[in-house]
Parts: sequence; structure tokens; C-alpha cells
Amino acid sequence: MATLTLIADPFPDWEAESHAAAARDLAQAVAETAPRGCSARYLMARGGDTPQFTSPRLATEVLPLRSSMLPLVWQNGATARPLDGEFVHALTPMMPLRSRGDDDGSQTSVTIPHSIAWDAPALLGNSQARLFRSFARRAVKLADVILTPTHATARVLQQQYGSDLPIQVFPLAPPSEFSAPEDAAERRAAWGLPERYAATTARLGEHGRLEWVFDAMRNDHALPPLVVLEGLDPHGAPTREKDRDAAALTTEIPQDLVGRVHTVRVTQLSDVGAVCANAVVLLQPQAFAGTGYVVLAALNAAVPVVHAGHPATEELVLDAGVSADTAEGFAREYSTLIGQSGALPTLTVLACDRSRGFSWRASAWQLWETHANL
Repeated sequence: MATLTLIADPFPDWEAESHAAAARDLAQAVAETAPRGCSARYLMARGGDTPQFTSPRLATEVLPLRSSMLPLVWQNGATARPLDGEFVHALTPMMPLRSRGDDDGSQTSVTIPHSIAWDAPALLGNSQARLFRSFARRAVKLADVILTPTHATARVLQQQYGSDLPIQVFPLAPPSEFSAPEDAAERRAAWGLPERYAATTARLGEHGRLEWVFDAMRNDHALPPLVVLEGLDPHGAPTREKDRDAAALTTEIPQDLVGRVHTVRVTQLSDVGAVCANAVVLLQPQAFAGTGYVVLAALNAAVPVVHAGHPATEELVLDAGVSADTAEGFAREYSTLIGQSGALPTLTVLACDRSRGFSWRASAWQLWETHANL
């Protein structure tokens, strides 16, 4: 009987909470799709809330360490010994690994979810970027297989570690906690949002490029109001629960756009679903791309995407959006989408169709198949 162990605690960056939610969904799907005689295990650090899974094939095991200790402890190969002979997967490169013999029976697969640590390390912070790259190097050296959500991220890793590095593309899905909650309308009313609006996670600055959206709104007054989601981006408010009460909204609304720009501080992941549920478009002018959970959540809500053409975002969106790599082009594509008759409804249908290509059950099936082929 084979047991596939899912590492619950992710790399401690600005997407950690989203990755943790994704790990819960993947663990449930891995259990539901387990071949006959197989099961799943959810391995989590001490001190966290134990999820209530519904599958009898899924067991939860708690480590004797808190999550804050794992980045330090798991850099030591000796900590991987309790996992010898196991099938293990992690959605981020933070995973205990060590060199093993061919007859050990262990199988380790590691997902490296984005390339920010190489493309734009300043967004993570120098120390976090170095730690991420360190875990990625260990995974490349010691894991049985490296997975990435997109071919774009795989190409970056092959540029860093050699073109012959074997990588499998492992599409992810939007965490269920990003879905619209039952009280979505009440939340939007409490935030004072208009009936029709565009949404974005962009921030001001060289990498965030929120200025691109502001310029587009100044040039075309027919564009809908804007809702800026804070708390999910490296330039946004802290995502850690303990920091949220003290976190102030950081987006400065230009005086000439007051009344047309609204800011929502995300206090729980379902806030993303509440906003996406009524958005007409998601705007992603950023010069970087994370794992793409917000983009996937937008597609799942049948919301098309206007983006800056980052290869990873382009790959997720395909024909469910439009792109431009300059501020002028971005404004033009956005205005055309909103102003041209039939353009937005068409992309809305395409976004709904595109979302069907991402599901945790499909990811789980692929993960089982990957380990079966090792």
C-alpha cells in the first residue's frame, strides 16, 4: 500500500497563505483519486489549525515543530530521514530532502511555483530570495522530479540549472478558499463597492505598474471604477494574520481619481472570491508573475484578464484575455475591450472555458501518475 505525503507548510513568502490553502485542496484531491490500496497523508507543523478532511483515505499527522522553525531545520538533510521510503510532494521548494540510494524506495516530487527569486529577487527581499534559491537548488539536486505550474517557469529553471534538467509541467488550480463566499454581496456592500468595476492586485512602482491602470482611466473616462486588492502582493499589506489588524492600506489614490478607485484590504482569502464574483475584468500590469492563484480564481469566476504579457501569466490566460507590454498598449487594449461591442462578453465566455482546464482532481491524478512512473 502506497501513501503519498503532502507537505502542508509552504515556503514563508507573500504567497504562503495561498499555498497552504492549495495544499489542503490538493491533499483532499489526492485522497479522492488514490488508486486502490493507496492513501494520502497531510503532514503539518505543530500549532496550526487542523483541517477537517472528508476522505477516509486521508490522515493528518502533526510534526513536533512549529512552522517558523521549518525553513531552518529542513535545510539539514538529517531531518528527511523520517520520510525515508515514503512518497512525498511539496507545492513549494521548502521540503526536507537528502541524498538516498537507488533502492531506498523513496519518491520525492517538488513544485517550484514561480521564478521571482531569479527574475525579481527584490520583491521577495534579498534574504528570502536567497533562501528560496537555496531550497530550489537542493530540490534540483536531490528530488526525483521537479514540477512547475507553467512552461515559462520551467524555462527559467533550465536556464539556471541546465537545459537538460528534467521538469514536468504540473498545472495547479485556484484554492477553494478563493471562491465567492455566500455573503459576497454583503461584503461588497460593506466595502462600498460599485455594481460594476475592474479588479487588480497591482501596486505602484516599477514592478507593480499600477500607474498603467491609473493612466488608462485618465485617458478613458468610460472605463469602469477600479478595485485594488491589497494583501496578496509583495508591495501590499502583510498577509500574515497577526499583522493584518495593524496593516494600513498602502495604495495612494491620486486626487483626480478619488471616487473612481476603491481599495479593499484582504483579511481572508475568500475576500478575493467576493471581489472577483462581480468584477468585469482583472487587470494585471505587473512585470512579474507569482504562482497565479488570483488569475486562476478570476478565470474560475468567468472574469477575463488584461495583462502585461509576462510569459507565465500569458500561459495561464491564453485566449481568455488580452495583453500589451507597454503602458500605452495596455491602456489601448483595456479601452478596446471595454468599449468594443461584444468584446467583453466573448472573453467572459472564453474565461469560463479556460477555467475548466484547471482542477485539483486533475492535478492529483497527474501527481499519482508522476509517482507511478518514477
